[in-house]
Amino acid sequence: MAEKNQRFIGLDLHKTYIVAAAVNSQQEVVLRPVRISLAEFRDWARRQLRPTDAVVLEASTNAWFVYDLLEPLVVRAIVVHPYHVKLIAASMVKTDKIDTMVLAHLLAANILPAIWVPPPYVLIVTHK
Repeated sequence: MAEKNQRFIGLDLHKTYIVAAAVNSQQEVVLRPVRISLAEFRDWARRQLRPTDAVVLEASTNAWFVYDLLEPLVVRAIVVHPYHVKLIAASMVKTDKIDTMVLAHLLAANILPAIWVPPPYVLIVTHK
């Protein structure tokens, strides 16, 4: 059961920026889509995220870096496969703002299948 004040945050990752948006457990928008540069995201996350927040992001090139940054800051962080999100919520109009809001709403509804996230030591060993 979600806490009354819990926020469900969707992140749409790109090479140089992230778009974030959030809804509460009643699916009300509590954070309108905001664009954050990747360089500023660490500071934004530390200032804006709460220990009760749940966060979702789609698997992409920098997803593991962002996940590792978020995981200690929030109660739950998950990574989802973009194809699974597409199957659940096909949208005729695709924009960063819409994608981010869709992720937040689906996370709040608890219908996103999380994928396995490799622990940091796996990434270090495989990149040597």
